Amino acid sequence: MRTPAKAAGTVPTMEWRDLERADSIIVVAAPATWTDARVEAWLDWAGTIEPKAPLGGGPARYAERVAKIGLARGLFGDKADAAAFKDALLATMLSGYATPAGGQVGQELLPDISEIEFQTVARQSLARRRAASLAAQAAGRLDAALAQVTDAVRRCQGDARACADVRKNPALARAARKARELGADDRTILEAIATADAPRSPLADLAPPPENDMVASASRQGVAAGDEAAALAAHVAWEAGALTLAFSPQDAEILARGVAVGAAIDASAFLDDEGFDVERFTEVCHLWGTALELDRGDQPARLSLAGVGDCLLSQGLSQTSAEGRDGAAALWALAVGAALSASAEAASALGQDPAYAQDRQGVLKTLAERRVRAAALRSELATEAATALATAHGLARKHGLRSVALVGPFEDAEATLRLGGAPIGPANAMAPVSVAQTADGLLLPTFSPAAMEALSAEGADLDAARRHALGHGTLAESPAIDHLVLQARGFTAHEIEKAENALRECRGLRAAFAPAVMGAGFLRDVLGASAEDVARRDFDTLAFADFTEDEIEAAERHALGAGRLGDCEALNPELREAFQSVEAPAFADRLAMLTAVEGFACLPTTVPLPIAFDARPADAVRAQAAAARAGVRALRLQRAAAPAEFKLELPDEPVAEPQRPTPLREKMAREPIVTERVVEKIVERDRSRRRLPDRRKGYIQKAAVGGHKVYLHTGEYEDGELGELFIDMHKEGAAFRSLMNNFAIAVSLGLQHGVPLDEFVDAFVYTKFEPAGPVTGNDSIKSATSILDYVFRELGVSYLGRDDLANADPSEFNADGLGFGKQLVDADEDGELDPVPASRFISKGFSRGATPDNLVFAAFGRRRVEGAERPGVEGEMCPSCGDLSLVRRGAITVCDTCGAQSDQTGPMASS
Repeated sequence: MRTPAKAAGTVPTMEWRDLERADSIIVVAAPATWTDARVEAWLDWAGTIEPKAPLGGGPARYAERVAKIGLARGLFGDKADAAAFKDALLATMLSGYATPAGGQVGQELLPDISEIEFQTVARQSLARRRAASLAAQAAGRLDAALAQVTDAVRRCQGDARACADVRKNPALARAARKARELGADDRTILEAIATADAPRSPLADLAPPPENDMVASASRQGVAAGDEAAALAAHVAWEAGALTLAFSPQDAEILARGVAVGAAIDASAFLDDEGFDVERFTEVCHLWGTALELDRGDQPARLSLAGVGDCLLSQGLSQTSAEGRDGAAALWALAVGAALSASAEAASALGQDPAYAQDRQGVLKTLAERRVRAAALRSELATEAATALATAHGLARKHGLRSVALVGPFEDAEATLRLGGAPIGPANAMAPVSVAQTADGLLLPTFSPAAMEALSAEGADLDAARRHALGHGTLAESPAIDHLVLQARGFTAHEIEKAENALRECRGLRAAFAPAVMGAGFLRDVLGASAEDVARRDFDTLAFADFTEDEIEAAERHALGAGRLGDCEALNPELREAFQSVEAPAFADRLAMLTAVEGFACLPTTVPLPIAFDARPADAVRAQAAAARAGVRALRLQRAAAPAEFKLELPDEPVAEPQRPTPLREKMAREPIVTERVVEKIVERDRSRRRLPDRRKGYIQKAAVGGHKVYLHTGEYEDGELGELFIDMHKEGAAFRSLMNNFAIAVSLGLQHGVPLDEFVDAFVYTKFEPAGPVTGNDSIKSATSILDYVFRELGVSYLGRDDLANADPSEFNADGLGFGKQLVDADEDGELDPVPASRFISKGFSRGATPDNLVFAAFGRRRVEGAERPGVEGEMCPSCGDLSLVRRGAITVCDTCGAQSDQTGPMASS
């Protein structure tokens, strides 16, 4: 087998390129016109990089390996033929015409959807996936709850046994209750507490691997009609998103086997001033067909085309027109004929495909039918395509075929990058408005080569097209926001110049006026923006300067252009239609193009059918039926993922309507039923900051911890909830005072963002560090282990009623009927407590004098009995009034209730 010299082509001029890798800078040889991203893609594919070798040496190693396989298996007559093949294969890669591509993973083959076995297998697979999904969700929530249990133990400061006791650690108790509500048993919770200090393994490492995707054959008529079997297949695909339907058993088997190796050829690279170079394109397809037959071994391979849409666009053909579809089909038919000819020649030395031996007549009949259809195409390449298919038919009849299915569209992003951005697919094309890299590495917007060829061929006004698609590149003479308007709004010439420079690199006008470009000082001092506004990521400088949305859009279109050519009025309607078919293709037009190409391709292409995340199974059935009627060979439903912020808006629980009054007789006859209902109201706090009023109330507590004075200032909301605190020290160092002040600010921000005070109290009580010791000046706290312990004890007692945190005598401040109660003032001679002036608790300055001077707090409480040793002790029974108020007063007894006196001796006197 000899390789024609035309297949090699001309290798472009190479230059040394310095590329920065993750750990070093390497020097490789690469074509001068290639971008750094394209060279990097080849280096990533090469793996091992040889310094100063063309593209890192990867293409040379690939070509040499394939040539050695062909020489060893007898496909080449001698070493000279193998060397010529290697040089030609290497030249196509260095020229950017072709590239190897990765394979595609096979799928699990299911029975035909019309068979009974399909229903059983599909339902079982769906049940497994559903169970795995629910188990993963439940396990994730439960693991998070157990992590909170361990965190509650680790964050506790104090005795280790007390921290691990749910009765002594309130935070641990709350976390344990939440874990129990989510389904964890008490043994699991106890184990989490016991292993709190041990590192926890991530749950994702223990998750089972996902199941393989599935493929099943189906009847096109049944799917198009939406019968019961098709509805079940659509439901499986809607819920699992892993079912591919092929409309023939042969295509289902091909998809199930997958592809081991692949390659892609850029069809647009064969366009020159004289038109499309059919001969060189055919030789390159033959060359890479031979390379794939040698490289694949016993596994399937796939050859695809890239830049087919660019070829159509260069000729001014729209992909929505019949001429455009026939032009793409002719290119694919030409590639199929050349590749299958190479497969037939390889079969003489490497052996035939078992599928060809089993169905020889069917394969030859299909080739003959393709030749007839190719001759009927409305394309300049129709005759050459029919000739190539006829040649493949003759060689297949003589030698057989090494691969029955070798050519078909597929997608590979890495291979697309290695081809310079030419997208792989049925008729994919580069965006007409793309980017180009300058010599200094700057990326600038420009027209794609195909778009420039189309504009030049039609004689279009290039300047008008550039102004429409790429813009003027400046805000000068903008119809909405020009330099004069910006100066009138406060922008100086310095800021305008910075925005103009940023327009070259930014993708939008708002990005050119971002705070990072304008400067935070200018936005605050000149435009009057606050520091909080400038710090926001979504801060819009132009909107803050009172520019409307229409004005911003008009200015952006003037400076940066529309970014498309499909709506340019300077172009003729046919050319605008061609650009629109590339920039915004309709789904129906893409299906029509794929159907035209698949009439000649050997391998099926799985068409993704996008459906909304909130679509119903019935919608999936209708989309599946529409694709089947369009004539595709395989399809797959792709249900969009739910948005991250998606949340069901559940209505509130309906309030029961009042029932009619029940007659008294019926009410008396009915036996009363006592029911108890517990209503739990869950309030979700907004994550935004709840700001304190500018004039706020609170209190100041002066105390000393271990001899160190501490001033605690609090600020409250209108409802009395704590919103801020300040901690001032007396004779501490500047570093310690600053640290305490900033810590208080951090706690205040947490309180204002919704963090409950009890979380701070549980986290910081019992912390131990100096200063510590006895506390003076506080009526409820007598000792503390640190400043933070004292502060959060005081806040817990004052705002949360956490009397368990106080270490004074509870009977002095907890007047609950079991103690004497703390007296604020001394009692008078009659034992009555005087009213306390309200000015003792209410700030006259805060109320601005609105509180009357005669406002008092009435003192209510039990009068003490002289000589009583414990609460509840009273006098003897009075013989006059019968009240237990007869008490001893010197030599006589007096009744405090009726005032009766007696000098009789008795039990009272004797006592």
